[in-house]
Amino acid sequence: MEIELRDMRASDAREIAEIEKSTFSLPWSERSLAALSCAPNAIARVAESGGRVVGYYSLYRSFDEGDVNNIAVTEDMRRQGIGNALMRDMLEQCGQAGIDRIFLEVRASNKAARALYEKFSFKQYSLRKKYYDGEEDAVMYVR
Repeated sequence: MEIELRDMRASDAREIAEIEKSTFSLPWSERSLAALSCAPNAIARVAESGGRVVGYYSLYRSFDEGDVNNIAVTEDMRRQGIGNALMRDMLEQCGQAGIDRIFLEVRASNKAARALYEKFSFKQYSLRKKYYDGEEDAVMYVR
């Protein structure tokens, strides 16, 4: 399986919105995703295989810091190294953009995502109680 990593385009928004709906309890809208693809303070990239978007990430940057919005892979393509490829790409893109610190939060129960972030040297620095849906804690990470 060959994966191409490239900049997100507005035309990718529909496919990414489907990934959002199947992954997150509060998915971004197709319109918001299309706008994200051309936001000057954003880095937004997709993983494409066989002509379809199989994963993506986005983050906003402010000076030398980045704040990850989301990173996700389609359910049928998980556990095939796409998340690793997206994380490597994110770190490379951030380095090229002069971003020194990257922040993100993740559901405390999302063990797979937490393991991925920790594999890439993200460190837990805080906890936001009942952040998700007023019920689940968010674990805050920085790299």
